[in-house]
Amino acid sequence: MNTPIKLKIALQDLPHKCERTLLIPHNVNMLQVHFLIQESMGWLNAHFFEFSDKKGKPEIRVGIPDDFDIDFGDMPKIDATKGKLKNIFIEKNESKPFWYWYDFGDDWWHRITFLKVTKKDLKVYEGVPICIKALGKCPPEDVGGPWGYADFLETIKNKRHPEYSEMRTWYGLEGNESYNEQETDIEEINQFIMEYYNSKNWSKTDFELF
Repeated sequence: MNTPIKLKIALQDLPHKCERTLLIPHNVNMLQVHFLIQESMGWLNAHFFEFSDKKGKPEIRVGIPDDFDIDFGDMPKIDATKGKLKNIFIEKNESKPFWYWYDFGDDWWHRITFLKVTKKDLKVYEGVPICIKALGKCPPEDVGGPWGYADFLETIKNKRHPEYSEMRTWYGLEGNESYNEQETDIEEINQFIMEYYNSKNWSKTDFELF
């Protein structure tokens, strides 16, 4: 069994930490990395995405093929189904941190860092993707980016706020349910990851847009 790649994915610009640490197979392509981020963070794969070596003026861009006419930069994109993580961001980018941009409207930026694989990691890794650490709840889809999420938190925690009830309904809270931005369930995260790994999507070689 090959040594896994260890990644820390940290969602930026939130008032609380939202991070996931994953052990993933060494030969994953970037579309698989995209889905692993989606499943581990709690996103719903409802928007476009892109990987890059830098937030501004990137020299490496990976995502949806250019023949879909979806372009948000000057550099040509590498097809995420064909580009391997080890070839692009380990060898070519020298294992430096890189970026995952999700939802080109809300602009969710994730900083991805390579971490050293420990003996403890190897004891829990069985050749399939696994989340070994999770901090913080992922924001809701379409909440309006980091600034909209800050407003969401302020509203949903203040019973006197004029939009309190409306926001609870929008999010789907019922009865005495409350919103806890620190709450995570690593067992549920790994269930989602395993369902993805065991599905036909793990070996997808094309894109189906929304």
